[in-house]
Amino acid sequence: MADQSNGVGLSNGVGLAEAISALRDDLLRARAAGAGAEIQLPIESMTVELTVTATRSADGRAGFKVPLVPVELGGGGSRQRANEQKVTVVFGGPVDRSGLPVKVAGMDDELKD
Repeated sequence: MADQSNGVGLSNGVGLAEAISALRDDLLRARAAGAGAEIQLPIESMTVELTVTATRSADGRAGFKVPLVPVELGGGGSRQRANEQKVTVVFGGPVDRSGLPVKVAGMDDELKD
């Protein structure tokens, strides 16, 4: 998969925005799957650690990617430098479009044993 969002061709990875978008989609699916569960696990905060690679190719293009596989295989005619860094993203609790907190499911007054 190549990230073309910033005009830089990056192979074997996704852009940082795409990785966070995929995480958001997974959280929405988890929320929908757990909506009817007896025990709810509300998210108060979330910390995600990603390994990103800063690259600069011989033609001067630069960019960041989140590798899908930490090893790139194959051959090519271009020279490329890469520098891996860990990026930690700390998210607050989820909110809706209005900025109001979102819960996984509604609360009821009944205590569970």
